[in-house]
Amino acid sequence: MQDNLIFLFSLIAVGFVALLVNNYFSTREQQNEYRNKRLKELNKKSAETLESLAVLREANCRTEITDALSGYVVSMIEEISTLAPESELLQDIGAQKESTDRITAVPGGFNNDRALKKAQIHIQHAEKLCIEMAQLNKLSVARAKQFQHDLYWLHVCVFADAHINQGNHYLERGDKLVAMSHYKHAKAMVARANVPQKQKQEYIDRIRDLLNRARPSSAMATGNLAASVDLLSQKENKEE
Repeated sequence: MQDNLIFLFSLIAVGFVALLVNNYFSTREQQNEYRNKRLKELNKKSAETLESLAVLREANCRTEITDALSGYVVSMIEEISTLAPESELLQDIGAQKESTDRITAVPGGFNNDRALKKAQIHIQHAEKLCIEMAQLNKLSVARAKQFQHDLYWLHVCVFADAHINQGNHYLERGDKLVAMSHYKHAKAMVARANVPQKQKQEYIDRIRDLLNRARPSSAMATGNLAASVDLLSQKENKEE
C-alpha cells in the first residue's frame, strides 16, 4: 500500500513537472511570437514615419511638427532596443534616423508629378500619425488638431509652389501664356483652401503680382496705345 502511494505521488509529481515545463516553453514560444510580430510592426511603422519626416523637412514644415514626429520615432527605437538590443534592425533604424535628421528644406524640390505624389502621400500620412500620437497620449488632442491644420496648409502650399515655380520657369523663357496658366492654377488652389483669408492673403498677393508680370506684351501694348490715343483726343479738344 505504501509503495503504491509513493508510486502515485511520484506520477503526480512527474505530471506536475511536465505541466510546468510545457507551460514554460509554451509561454516562451508565445513571447517570441509576440516579440517577432511587434518587431516587424515597429520596423514598418518607424520606416514609414521616417519617410514622412524626410518629406516634411524637405518641404520646410514647422519645427514643432517635425520634432513631435522625431520624438515618436525615438520612442519606437527605444522599444526595439528593449525587445532586440543587439539586432541589426536597431542599428538600421538608428542610421535612418540620423540620416533623416540631417535633411534640410529643398526649395523647388517638388516640381514634377512623381515628387508631388510622394509629397501628397507622406503629408497625408503625417496627418494620420498626429491622430495616432494623440490616441497614444503622446500628443494632446488640441495640438494634434492644430498639426493637422498646418499639414493641410503645407499640402496646399507644396502644390501651389510647384505651379509658381513652373510659371517662373516659363516666364523666364518668354512663354507668358503657359506661365499664366500655372499661376492661375496656383491662385485657384490657394483661394479654395479651407484656411482663414489672412493666412492665404500673402500668397494671393504674390500670385497676383506674378500674373501681372506674365500678361502678354501684345495686350499691354494695346492698352498703352489706347491710353495714348485717349490723351491725344483730350488735348485736341482743349485746343479747339
